[in-house]
Amino acid sequence: MTDMNPLNMADNLHSLEVLLCAAMEMDWRKSDESEIAGELIEIAIQRCRSLLKQPGGVGVKNA
Repeated sequence: MTDMNPLNMADNLHSLEVLLCAAMEMDWRKSDESEIAGELIEIAIQRCRSLLKQPGGVGVKNA
């Protein structure tokens, strides 16, 4: 998830959606599924942080 052009941004957001939806589908009462869900959420958070650190990300550029 390194490319910040508009075409790839949709792919980046979709991959985050898939991770978070998968985490929500887990049965939190089962310890193994709860652990997997936590890991999926952690991966999504790491990807969000990575996107925020990308140069040329969301924001205003000086002309």
